[in-house]
Amino acid sequence: MSNSRVETRIDTPVGDLSFQEYFVQRWYQDPVKSVRFAGATDAEPAPGVVDSIMSASAVILAPSNPATSIGPILAVADIREALRQTSATVAAISPIVNDAAVSGPAGALMAAQGLPVSIAGVAKAYEDFLDILIADVRDVEAAKKLDRPELRVHCTNTIMRTADDKSKLARTVLALLSAENARAADPS
Repeated sequence: MSNSRVETRIDTPVGDLSFQEYFVQRWYQDPVKSVRFAGATDAEPAPGVVDSIMSASAVILAPSNPATSIGPILAVADIREALRQTSATVAAISPIVNDAAVSGPAGALMAAQGLPVSIAGVAKAYEDFLDILIADVRDVEAAKKLDRPELRVHCTNTIMRTADDKSKLARTVLALLSAENARAADPS
């Protein structure tokens, strides 16, 4: 993402903690007041990052925590701007299923950033560039509320317990992106 130092900081009742202190040392048990990315405003994308985004036919955001996994990347202004400007289809796989994080503290961290702990919160985190949101089958009803012309929501099994689950999800995402690119090429 960047050769510059960008550090995720978590504000808690016990003080300002590095993400490692919060997550590893304190086992993410402290309430979260806010999340910030120290150094992000001065950071520049690593060589080739923006060019790769701009020349891609598709960009996939993994089912990672929008607040502390994807968030620091997007906090580097030129990266988020490239995602806004690219002609690539941008898809994200939700790490939230049925209004709960699949693992870890994503829910608490999203809530601290004012995002709903739901697929709607994931969509809001990426709203300025997201084309396709891949949500779990347990979020079909929530997906109906989000589906609109500028954002398509597709529900499938996103829980990856086996290698076969991982392969099926990857094939589904690639098929969605292929179909979207074909639709964009022939809008009739």
